[in-house]
Amino acid sequence: MAGMRAPRDIREVTASWLTGAFAGGGAPQDGARVTGFSAESIGEGKGFMSQLYRLRLEYDGDPADLPGTAVLKLPSTDPLMRTYFDRLEQNQREVLFYQRGLNGERLQVPRGYYCAADPATGDSVLLLEDLSDARQGDSVAGCSPLQARMAMEQIAKFHAAWWDTPALEALDWMPLKESEAAVYEEIYEDTWRSFIGKAGAGMPPGLRELGDRLAGAVPAIKSRLSAAPRTLLHGDYRLDNCFFPEEDGSRPFVVIDWEFCVRGRGPYDAAAFISEAFPTEQRRAEEMGLLRAYHSTLEAHGVTGYSFDECVEDYRLSMLEILVFWIVTGGYCVYEGERATAYLHNSLARFDATITDLRCEELLTG
Repeated sequence: MAGMRAPRDIREVTASWLTGAFAGGGAPQDGARVTGFSAESIGEGKGFMSQLYRLRLEYDGDPADLPGTAVLKLPSTDPLMRTYFDRLEQNQREVLFYQRGLNGERLQVPRGYYCAADPATGDSVLLLEDLSDARQGDSVAGCSPLQARMAMEQIAKFHAAWWDTPALEALDWMPLKESEAAVYEEIYEDTWRSFIGKAGAGMPPGLRELGDRLAGAVPAIKSRLSAAPRTLLHGDYRLDNCFFPEEDGSRPFVVIDWEFCVRGRGPYDAAAFISEAFPTEQRRAEEMGLLRAYHSTLEAHGVTGYSFDECVEDYRLSMLEILVFWIVTGGYCVYEGERATAYLHNSLARFDATITDLRCEELLTG
């Protein structure tokens, strides 16, 4: 980590460390140094599983291109969540995503001022561009059909750039979905019990029954979603992680939170977004049109030999995988407060209806 130790929590962050981080990240300095800062905790109630802070920075000297604010992202301090993340190397995965500039030209991410990880300890740190002046999506409020179409087209362009490419296969540090199966299987039963308790009365009976059935199906689901053709997935593509463009064009569409990036079948990201974005009746009206927009954008950007029928089948299977993801990660999350509870219960209700409408359980015996 270039001689700099990653802070484990905000108490270990100093002005001196921030000065070194900006210098180590290659940000222009012109002799300026950080002399002080304030930190505001952000992200509560939005399903984020890391420590997130907005830093307001003070400088000695001309800061030039250095930011007035930045976002600091550190791993969770929860021991169980930290163990899970460390075993799957998810924090290190996000650091490598930023270090290697994998977003390319087809999808924008926040600027990374300093991104580093220590494989020996699992400690990691991301010092990122603050997007507080941009229009963040809201998974509780939902979005317009126009915003959803934009999200489908943007992620499809990104997927097309990586679709079955040699560059994708060269990412030996980024797992296939199926490589996560052993860890998921090991912790599934405990996290499922925990998740049931946290959902309480918000757990739909249909999902309760399906969750019991899924434990033995995890390897098969992940294997099918790891088969070619595959691409680079965001892994948690939902409204809370999307920032929409300003009408004047001053900001592009930006996507945050890449710790779950993985290699697999593209419709998984489309399924994650659509299943949360709308109330049930609106989702039914928009769903196939949005999926067609996703598929046609893939084709417009060079993807061939992948039919819409195959896309729909992958989309349906992805819903089962998303439930597995919810169970394994949700068992560790804290859903306290009005917004967090609304997010959990809304998402489960919408997800239950989606799985029922698409007859996803049929794929467990297919």
